[in-house]
Amino acid sequence: MKAILRSGRSLRLPASGVLLQRGQPRKLATAAEYVYLSAAHSRRVELQPPPRLVGLVRDGRYRHAAPWQLDELTEQGWRIRPLPEALDAADRVLVIRNMGLGDVLMLTPALQALHQQWQVSVEVATYARYVPLLWGLPGIAMAHVLGTNYQAQRFDAAIDLNWAVESGEEAQRRPRQDIFARLLHVRLNQRRPIYRVADSERHWARQRLAQWHPPMVGIQVHASCRQRSYPAARIATLTELLQAEGYTVAFLGEQWEDSTPPQVLDLTGCLSLRQAAALIEQMAAMICPDSGLLHLAVAVGTATVGLFGPIPPQLRTAGYPHCQAVTAAGACPHQPCFDSRAAGCRKPYCMQAIEPQSVIEAMHTVLPSGS
Repeated sequence: MKAILRSGRSLRLPASGVLLQRGQPRKLATAAEYVYLSAAHSRRVELQPPPRLVGLVRDGRYRHAAPWQLDELTEQGWRIRPLPEALDAADRVLVIRNMGLGDVLMLTPALQALHQQWQVSVEVATYARYVPLLWGLPGIAMAHVLGTNYQAQRFDAAIDLNWAVESGEEAQRRPRQDIFARLLHVRLNQRRPIYRVADSERHWARQRLAQWHPPMVGIQVHASCRQRSYPAARIATLTELLQAEGYTVAFLGEQWEDSTPPQVLDLTGCLSLRQAAALIEQMAAMICPDSGLLHLAVAVGTATVGLFGPIPPQLRTAGYPHCQAVTAAGACPHQPCFDSRAAGCRKPYCMQAIEPQSVIEAMHTVLPSGS
């Protein structure tokens, strides 16, 4: 139990819980009035109030509430109720999560477990570009664009995971999938992300790559931030080594701004995420920095090599099958910095120190025999 303080008054909160309006029935069939609080949200906020920490659904309408508003809410007749008790009474649950592609994919095992273990219909709200990734996944009834088309929907509970796993000691010692599972009160059967390539997409991908000689290895050319990206000169050397071994190389991800090496299939900046997933499924291996396509490659079953610098790889790839992480431990005295030196790190030394030959060797450890 931790206290949230406001003007000298203290409100005791459980590590995670919801607020239920007094007088409502246990089973809310038409309107939900819940607030979800993760452990990271239940903290002292009088010195630096964090914004947008609590998700609130009232009369089917969603909005954010801040912890310093909770005194006012309790005066209006709300009370604390443990999240497991709320889930036990729920039929339809909304899970809200912002942030990037990797986070959405790392959340999918916990979403499936939430559906299976609590016997609830699970819907998700996230950024528009990630909504198609959730189409047709087992355990997810519907995906909504964050902040828009689910506003008029009615849910029995809303679980807000926005900014719930980004800070604190737990974020630096436990895999993110495990943190999501703890916040949702579920047990994970696996950490591997869940994704499904449609048959029509698989057919399109095969046609798209038909003119290129297999086996093909994909390289994600950019991470979401500079300090996690593999330097362009290293990518060029890696490409030459792969081609010397007989592999066809494809570049994926955001637009590649340098000159494309000869005989490389440049797919950067021209694919939807679902198209990228279908193409990656057809490749022998995928080489990625610590970014979203790494998790997508693991989800579709492609042998994957992850290049890590600022963040320890075990926090992102623990339990991933056919995935080998490569890191240059000790390359920088600040490693791991968890991106905290993004402003002052002019050159990502931890990524620069990863030798292309070590990446090739790691790839051979995860490729099926004969590839």
